[in-house]
Amino acid sequence: MPLLMRGKYVLTDASDAEKGLLRDSAVYIEDNTIREIGGWAELRTRHGDAEVIGDGTDFVMPGIIDAHSHGRGVSYVQKGIPYDFLENCLYDWVGAVDLPPELNAKLTAVKHLRNGSTTINHIESVRLFDETARDRAEATLGAYREAGIRAAYAPGIKDVNALANDDEGFFRTLPPPLREFTEPLIFFDKKAAQDYFIALFSELRNTLHGGMSNILLGPTWAHGCTDEFYDRIRELSASFGGLPMHIHALQTPYQKEYGERKYGKSLLAHLDDLGIVDGNLVLGHAVYANESDIALMAAKGVSVTHHASCNLAMRNGIAPVYAMLEAGVNVALGLDEKQINDDEDALHELRMIFFLHRMSGYDLSGTPAISARQVLAMGTRSAARTLGLGDRLGTLEPGKLADLIAVDMRNIEAAPWLSPCADILHAFIHRANGRDVRHAVVDGEVVLRDRKPVKVDLDALYAEAAAYLDRAYDPEPSSFVRKMREVKGRYLEWNAGLVAGSREVFYKLNARK
Repeated sequence: MPLLMRGKYVLTDASDAEKGLLRDSAVYIEDNTIREIGGWAELRTRHGDAEVIGDGTDFVMPGIIDAHSHGRGVSYVQKGIPYDFLENCLYDWVGAVDLPPELNAKLTAVKHLRNGSTTINHIESVRLFDETARDRAEATLGAYREAGIRAAYAPGIKDVNALANDDEGFFRTLPPPLREFTEPLIFFDKKAAQDYFIALFSELRNTLHGGMSNILLGPTWAHGCTDEFYDRIRELSASFGGLPMHIHALQTPYQKEYGERKYGKSLLAHLDDLGIVDGNLVLGHAVYANESDIALMAAKGVSVTHHASCNLAMRNGIAPVYAMLEAGVNVALGLDEKQINDDEDALHELRMIFFLHRMSGYDLSGTPAISARQVLAMGTRSAARTLGLGDRLGTLEPGKLADLIAVDMRNIEAAPWLSPCADILHAFIHRANGRDVRHAVVDGEVVLRDRKPVKVDLDALYAEAAAYLDRAYDPEPSSFVRKMREVKGRYLEWNAGLVAGSREVFYKLNARK
């Protein structure tokens, strides 16, 4: 049945300051496509048979896109593991209780939809030689579709530096019992691992890509792939016509230090030497990008996914987003499943970004703060580009896919008052929260109506997940986890002092002194 999404305000394009915001308007949807946008009265007269979504008091906008997440339906905090430095957490997370992929995906989808996200990019770290990886991907994407959210899926592996930056050097410092334990984690057939991934990715792309599912490349870490593997990934991307490639990069000072020590240059500069720095490259975090890195990103059309809350939770630092935007880098929203309220509230995260990056300098007339439009674009138009969907998502235009949300304006305008002269986008960023999302449409179908998921029984889902976790939880660590804790102790000793040479950073908020 055709739909008319009605709004007091309709944001068609966050980047269009003149024509991007309409008043008393509507979006006409047929099948899964936006057909018309215009005045409410006119569209209602011409499409009297359409189902009306909204009562004319809402803020209608493109569905927010979470361009970087990992699809864990229950956070590590819920699993009893506080956040700390990434290098510590990578050891702490080993053996954490987990859910089957379909329950993770459904919980993730529900949290996203209820808080304004209609698309998620699920970045999957695949276990080496995992014979279940294809089935897990199919179950994950199937559950996302069943819940009603659009999903990208970016699998990746590491063929180096799984335990430490310079894992072979770290290995040599271990006592014999721990060498025996870690040897198969570090020394394995790299070519066989690469062959495994290329075959897996090709199978996923050829069989699961299409419709509501978008298969992308996700080679895990910039420092987690050998040069030979990057050469093969570049060839793999080219064989599919050039694919978005999402890579965690320069997230921590230890990653920055490793690139400088290993290559005598930044990790991004090294990736450029390998020929993969182009418009398809998307860097996750990029907290420790320097001035030349930012210039290179801008020149080559690289995108960055920014995870403000996650970077704070993981003690990473603050990414130089203002400088990136000023240089023309495409910066997109990524919740990275560590959102500050632990609830995947995309609207709240946009506000976090808006506030966090207001320090741009001390010239009272020459350094304007980041704007509401820029931040809203990060969650819509800019995020769509990182998924290779810029021509189909991110703005409300005839011919684009019908993914949009309606946000209740009462908390923003009438609790108790908003000046008629207020900039509505500025007020929206300051005051909107996920709990204000009233309706969501994905692929032309209503999936959230009056704040309730349409396609998922929420109480039953929560009960199923809780029952599974109760059964799976074991307070006694396994022998593998106990061994990894021993390795972590040695790792902390080995790592001490490694970042001493990286105290000077481009973004001074991240400097040690």
